[in-house]
Amino acid sequence: MQRTKPRALRPGDGIGIVSTSSPVAAADLDRLVAHLSGRGYAVRVAAGVLDRHGYLGGRAERRAAGIMQMFTDPQVAMVMPVSGGTGAGHLVDLLDYEVIRARPRLFTGFSDPSILNNALLAAAGLPSVHGVSGFQFFGWPDVDEATESAFWRMVTGPVAGLEVSGPDWRVYRASGPAVSGPVLGGTLWAVSALAGSRWMPPTAGAILLLEDVSATYEEVDRLLTQLRLAGVFDGIAALVIGAPAEWTAHDAPDACTDDLILRCVRGRFPVITGVQFGHQERKIQFPVGCRVEFDLAGPQPVLRYLEDLVTLVG
Repeated sequence: MQRTKPRALRPGDGIGIVSTSSPVAAADLDRLVAHLSGRGYAVRVAAGVLDRHGYLGGRAERRAAGIMQMFTDPQVAMVMPVSGGTGAGHLVDLLDYEVIRARPRLFTGFSDPSILNNALLAAAGLPSVHGVSGFQFFGWPDVDEATESAFWRMVTGPVAGLEVSGPDWRVYRASGPAVSGPVLGGTLWAVSALAGSRWMPPTAGAILLLEDVSATYEEVDRLLTQLRLAGVFDGIAALVIGAPAEWTAHDAPDACTDDLILRCVRGRFPVITGVQFGHQERKIQFPVGCRVEFDLAGPQPVLRYLEDLVTLVG
């Protein structure tokens, strides 16, 4: 896959706010704009961001047009979904990926917009951030400083060589001291929506992320089984499951979420669970489309970034 990395975000650059999924309140949008403006960025809001079409943040064509508006605005260096929810899958086949490839911009997505993280990589060769959407900056009483610091560091400069340790991560089936590969994935529902389509990047050799905060064991069972049957797990370097995984067991045959995962995904690849990139205020930033390594040899696992998301030229 030929990639075109976006250039690093610079002081005073434009950040384009778009609607990809569910509606957002005007007060929340105002809080997001104020926060980003307070950091010295020129915030641009795409047309229709406050639209509401039932449980969606506007009609699909208008949401897709807003994304393309920000990717073609010469003043915008990063495109940020205002929030998550549902509906990003409607946009995958409405975007002009050739235009996006010719005008690469930073994209940061999380939750439902992680559909677009993967589609942008598959169809435009654009690496992106899985870590935050606009919700990170208005959806909590306070902005988590560690998460914000890690995010701005990833989009503004080099991260290769940086490490994140995981004292609470659980490792299963590790067959060597380390595993590495390009990052793919995101929300379990998002990856399931793309599986088998041309907008899902090839997963062989990848570090595959999956997370979902609220589901039943039965729903997770069904989705993981679908991904297995679709070949998504074939040849992956490792599967990484996000925390929290607050899934309701009901009458499941599994003693815990880890047992459920291992039963459904099968295979022999390493599985690392409890990694903090899920629906919680403090989360790890992952560069979708860029290589990372999980060092499994020490007393606790370590995530190591092997390459930078951004280029400093351009």
